[in-house]
Amino acid sequence: MNAKDMIIGLAPWILFSLVASHLGPDAAGWAGLAAFAAAAGLLLVSVLQGRSIKILDAAGAVTFGIISAIGFTGGHAMDVWLTDYGRGATTVILGLVMLVSAYTVPFTEQYARETVDPRYWSSPIFRAKNKAISLLWAGTIFAMALSHLIAGVLAGADAVSGGHPGNVLLNWVIPIVLIVFAVKRTRRIADADTPPAPVPAGHAGPRP
Repeated sequence: MNAKDMIIGLAPWILFSLVASHLGPDAAGWAGLAAFAAAAGLLLVSVLQGRSIKILDAAGAVTFGIISAIGFTGGHAMDVWLTDYGRGATTVILGLVMLVSAYTVPFTEQYARETVDPRYWSSPIFRAKNKAISLLWAGTIFAMALSHLIAGVLAGADAVSGGHPGNVLLNWVIPIVLIVFAVKRTRRIADADTPPAPVPAGHAGPRP
């Protein structure tokens, strides 16, 4: 499975964090709009390329569409709250989407199916590995959400959004480390029982 495509699916969340942190209070609506545009763009690319609509892209479009609307209509106090806690709140939503998918249709299956032969899609190994990877990412995202929420609490206590000393560590360093860990762990899980390449007709080959 190509983890790069999955990281691209996280782009709206990353963009929201970037815009919100750089523009500061009163910019939550614009940050949400930018993230919504990114998620909608990913959906459009999938449609134009004839690929499946990804759960992450759809969740991003809905989440940031709502965040944008709240940011533009909620007033200054809501903007400040979204700037401090929006990253944590939206990341919790992302983690919940991943967690629920693990027990229904693992969101990673959508990415894995683009690189794995269709005859292996119903394999118990394929399903089990994708469930494990989806749970891994759900746990990783929840850890990121906790880091963002702690940063929000510190920002609120400091009365300066993003101005506290732990801002870079909690909002950027820890999340990046967690993502790198998840990508490496994803590759290990996927490679452990990767379905073998299709064999020529008339030759025996192992199946998962």
